[in-house]
Amino acid sequence: MLARRNGLRTRMMFAAIYAVAFAPVAGWAPSALWIAGYSLLQAAEYYLFASERARARPVRGSLALAMLALNSMVYGSLAVLAILSQGAWGLTCGGLFLAGAVLNTVVTNQRSQAAYVASMAPFGVYLLITAGLAWTISGTSTYGVAVGIVGVLLVFSSTILWRAAADGIEGQRRAREEAERGRHAAEAAADAKSAFIAMVSHELRTPISAILAGAEAIERRGGQDASDGALIAESGRMMRTLLNDLLDLSKMEAGRMRVETIAFDLAGLVNDTTAFWRAEAEKKGLTLERLGLKAMPGAVAGDPTRLRQILNNLISNAIKFTPSGAVTLTVTQQGDVYGFAVSDTGRGMTPEELSRLFASFEQGQVSTARTHGGTGLGLSISRELARLMGGDLTAASLAGQGAVFTLAIELPDAAAAAAPDLADVAEVRVLVVDDHEINRRAVALMLEPFGMDLIAAASAAEGLEIAAAQPFDVILMDVYMPEMDGREACRRLRATAGLNQGTPVIACTASGSDQDWADCVAAGMTDHVAKPIDPGALSAAIARVLASGEESVVAARA
Repeated sequence: MLARRNGLRTRMMFAAIYAVAFAPVAGWAPSALWIAGYSLLQAAEYYLFASERARARPVRGSLALAMLALNSMVYGSLAVLAILSQGAWGLTCGGLFLAGAVLNTVVTNQRSQAAYVASMAPFGVYLLITAGLAWTISGTSTYGVAVGIVGVLLVFSSTILWRAAADGIEGQRRAREEAERGRHAAEAAADAKSAFIAMVSHELRTPISAILAGAEAIERRGGQDASDGALIAESGRMMRTLLNDLLDLSKMEAGRMRVETIAFDLAGLVNDTTAFWRAEAEKKGLTLERLGLKAMPGAVAGDPTRLRQILNNLISNAIKFTPSGAVTLTVTQQGDVYGFAVSDTGRGMTPEELSRLFASFEQGQVSTARTHGGTGLGLSISRELARLMGGDLTAASLAGQGAVFTLAIELPDAAAAAAPDLADVAEVRVLVVDDHEINRRAVALMLEPFGMDLIAAASAAEGLEIAAAQPFDVILMDVYMPEMDGREACRRLRATAGLNQGTPVIACTASGSDQDWADCVAAGMTDHVAKPIDPGALSAAIARVLASGEESVVAARA
């Protein structure tokens, strides 16, 4: 009944047309009386079943059915008026009118059997009356019986049509409900998967952070220890790369991978990337060259982290699969579109190998994983990252003639943004809050070379107690801790007036999801670093928050 309110204008329009059309047949006075009665009935229905009134004071179902029956009774009376006025011609017009009314009843009452019966019953009675009037007008039972049979068949076939339509609507409803249940189940499975990945990521990144920090400390000792530290660091970075690949793939499958747009030095990024891999190339006797940098602008806008990730993958693969010769990175520019072509002098690939190249977990040959390691995800992830940045990654190769991987992305010019330097900041006091001793020691190894004063807390509660007693320049807060997590600790810190209410808080989290970081921001955290913590990323984050104008002890000293 509430849905019928939307069709009021259409019903009144058709009623007006019928009243004018039937006026010569039924008479102007009866037609005017009919349209007046029908209009009053529509107004009463509109008032009784107004959505606000229906919600405030529900109308009984029996009244709704009575209104439907009365509606059909008044509506169909026009056919009887036409028959009584014009005889045979009135019978023709009235019969067509009732047939249209019956079909309209089928269309407008498919969601309720009771509504259909209440609306159809008066029309069935009118069809029987029409048969009787046909008998009377013709003076023979033949015409009356024929009209009666046609009327009964019309109602019967209309009921079959209504049942088929109602079954279709019910099937659609069940299908929607099933789809909705499937959607909820899929969302629940995705949430469970995300939670599992976050948990595994947290547990794996903790020891990897310690491995990298310990390796860096060993390397600083020099001598034979430096070689051992480098070996440990290389193994730790390999573990981190494998873990990052799996996490990136998971985020891409869930549609949660995001790229950012910031200003960065393109030439510096390319120089740093090739410098990083030059030692690895020299170990194999390869030449690592870069071309096309002289005309590059100082700063562009894009995602330097993801660009570096793709270039690292391409250069690493080129070195890995090139036994002798050279690996070359060529940078080209056409407007704002930059091309990064990594070519090598390796064995090349067959067309069949090229066709599998960008598939997840696929590698060129069966022996590749056994010989070179890896998950087979690097190129698949790199292409998806390139497309997320509005570009693409393609490959070309012939067996025995090396390979060329070309990354093309748009990088508009941008004003250079000077990166803060932690070496320029002195006398920094840092509170490290983490429930894992391994993580606390790892952070200490990373920051002690900068001469920072570090205080450690083994829980969020202990961290709040320490923060209430002494001032700090920066607080490093683990996000996932038992009893009280880092976000809740930050909320309490911000809500309580004290020495560190405005001190920058850097979230240390193994989760890379946008929602996780959004929750950290909502809790009052200033910046974040991902686990396993990279020393460079940590020092850069501390330098950023100290240079960002946050209210802190450093700012107070200045």
